[in-house]
Amino acid sequence: MKWKINHVQVQTINRCNRSCAFCPSQKFPRKLNFMSLETYQRVLDELASLGFSGRFSPYLQGEPLLDKRMPELVAMARATLPRAKLLIQTNGDALTVELGLALFEAGLHKLIINCYDDADQFSRLQDLVREMVGRQSDLRFIKGSLARMNRSERPGQIRREIAIEDKTWWRADTADNWAGNIPGGLTEPLKKWCYRPFNQLYVHFNGDLVLCCCDWKGEVIFGNLTRESLSEAYSSPIATQYRENLNKKNRQMKLCDVCDYRGNYLLSDRLMLFISRLLTNGRETG
Repeated sequence: MKWKINHVQVQTINRCNRSCAFCPSQKFPRKLNFMSLETYQRVLDELASLGFSGRFSPYLQGEPLLDKRMPELVAMARATLPRAKLLIQTNGDALTVELGLALFEAGLHKLIINCYDDADQFSRLQDLVREMVGRQSDLRFIKGSLARMNRSERPGQIRREIAIEDKTWWRADTADNWAGNIPGGLTEPLKKWCYRPFNQLYVHFNGDLVLCCCDWKGEVIFGNLTRESLSEAYSSPIATQYRENLNKKNRQMKLCDVCDYRGNYLLSDRLMLFISRLLTNGRETG
């Protein structure tokens, strides 16, 4: 079965400073853990071996700027994956002008700051971003979102941009249930396909390759990148079984059976993926 990785999230830290109603963060106990630099470099090297040229984000199920190594981690990704788009989303609580500029100096392309609180927070973040842009001539402050930041750009011509995304409308009753990690909703599994296991990669701090961004507890593990290659893990029997079932719109599998995520590409996502595949020569394996 064919697959092509075009979006990667790596958990360098598994902790967030917030516990928002719509998110599983701090809803169950988790020991604070950081990904080692050795494991992180192993993930980068495995992606490089596949000619990865998609979106790379050094965060998963945590607040990335709580990891004080983040400028170093961005620089490592930039050096190993020169054709990738480096993107970080943050709640902005730990962001300073100096840290933001250090991230872009290290090679970051896109910074999305999610504003969850109110107009006062939005105003503070605007002031911070304007100062950053004023000190870096090629850095742009745009009205954007994750979808816009993910638009197709040729490697080597990716613009450096910051956006503040208004998330004040997010509430528990408007969000997904994160594969059952937030209570709610389903009485029976959806009869839906889902794109995530086909083209997205999610790596926990210990190298475990997990099902998707909803798999907070590491309940469905395809493999471990400290012990096997990315191709082996991503094509493992359990990964293949999940893809085969999802191709049949069968979600009678752990986590998928309680997940209310619709799993369909938006039209803009489909166009972006099609254009990306025309512009890049990333390897497809299966």
